[in-house]
Amino acid sequence: MTILVLSDSHGWKEELKPIIERHRQSVDTIVHAGDSELDQDAPELEGVQVVAGNCDYLTSFPNEIELNWKNERILVTHGHLEGVKQSLKSLVIKAKQKGVSTVVYGHTHIAKAEMIDGILCINPGSVRLPKGNFDGSYCVIEHKTNRVDVTYFSLAGKRIPELSNYFHL
Repeated sequence: MTILVLSDSHGWKEELKPIIERHRQSVDTIVHAGDSELDQDAPELEGVQVVAGNCDYLTSFPNEIELNWKNERILVTHGHLEGVKQSLKSLVIKAKQKGVSTVVYGHTHIAKAEMIDGILCINPGSVRLPKGNFDGSYCVIEHKTNRVDVTYFSLAGKRIPELSNYFHL
């Protein structure tokens, strides 16, 4: 399974289109990990699975979704309800309770993929308001048998090798 993951676009519309169209044909699913600040029927989110972020006030996006691929389960949440700005501990505990191997979250605006206590935690960073050394980022996650490749991209679609990595499950 290959997943395009965006997060924290905070009202951007036109800027989302080229990112989504660039990858639409090469991924199985597209996920927005919250704070889109767009309506549920926004054309920019057509075909995108979206979770609610702390800035998504007037929508009924779910707080989390689960994706399944073979024997792997992936949890997608914004992370604000799990306190990810302080620690990923609650997020990892939730992932273990739900029996998922990978969790995708946003909220911190920091692009990062790391293995914590057997759970792969992936934040695509922020499309609009990034923190760190990059001008905005998103990622593509490719689940393979016993391995996950996480490739980060700039808004212009250039691979960010400093962030990209692979992990064994």
